[in-house]
Amino acid sequence: MADSPVLPAIPSDIAMVTGPALIGVCLNWGLMGALIVQLYFYHLTFQDDHTALRVLVYGLFVLDVLQTVLVTADAFHWFVFGFGKLNMLDDTFFNSWDIPFLDAVIATIVQSFYCWRIWIFTKSKVFPMLICLVSLTQFGAGMATAIKAFQGGRLSLISVEEVAQQTTWLVASVVADIMITAVMSYTLLRERSMTLAARSTIDRIVRITVETNMLTAGVAIVGLGLYLGFPEHPTLVVPPTAIMGKLYSNCLVAVLNNRRLPPGKSLTSHGSSADSHSFRPATDCQLTTEIQVDVLQTTDMDDEMLDEPKPSHPKHLSRSTRS
Repeated sequence: MADSPVLPAIPSDIAMVTGPALIGVCLNWGLMGALIVQLYFYHLTFQDDHTALRVLVYGLFVLDVLQTVLVTADAFHWFVFGFGKLNMLDDTFFNSWDIPFLDAVIATIVQSFYCWRIWIFTKSKVFPMLICLVSLTQFGAGMATAIKAFQGGRLSLISVEEVAQQTTWLVASVVADIMITAVMSYTLLRERSMTLAARSTIDRIVRITVETNMLTAGVAIVGLGLYLGFPEHPTLVVPPTAIMGKLYSNCLVAVLNNRRLPPGKSLTSHGSSADSHSFRPATDCQLTTEIQVDVLQTTDMDDEMLDEPKPSHPKHLSRSTRS
């Protein structure tokens, strides 16, 4: 009777190899579900958005679906087809492309969108160009990380051969997000001398801008800390980097969906137009009070954010409607 082949001993730190990879796959799938819900809401609510904006949203969704498919293929390669084979567990498979490369692509698209919004607000090219340069740096570093990982072919080499590329990718991503947050917040807060309704909308926009960009920057910082702090466990960087692309997409769609009023809320208390679906200003017959005129001024600001055409409203409208 032939002797059965001797399997290699399972390393004592096997949980530090399989655990982070499994967590990264689960988190990626979870955020994919959140993105589907947000996209469904966007599709039903903002059908009148510019074609370019809708192409941006749906294009990001396609990239995220592709990433989830590849991440799932990685999971099957490591835990199903490679069950009990430690050499396959260390194989990068599609991981070199579905994480650093697609994350960098999605981040660049989202950060470019914010650059466009900053340009719309400030009418200056200085800050948008600076942020674009940083964003392109993280894109190039992400691509270099993917190429280096593909050439190495081993997850265990992540902390050996890709230190410069991966560090540059994560640092540039953090810097771009912080710059976007600072410039957007400063630009919007300068307009707080407007009406009460306008200030309410500005506060809402600033709040969601800070929250979303700080979330993506925070995850990148966590990934960088795990990567540089625990070089003996290179797979610890997988969970935060596995969700960075999904976070960028979710945050962008959340910003767009935030334009809609919550059900049951009064229009004057939130400073939005009566037509929350298309963000079109209210008609003249709806302007019955001075407060509603202030609401229109806030809607004009929202239109400017998305470069929407704005009809002119006579300054004497509030007087004529009250008389």
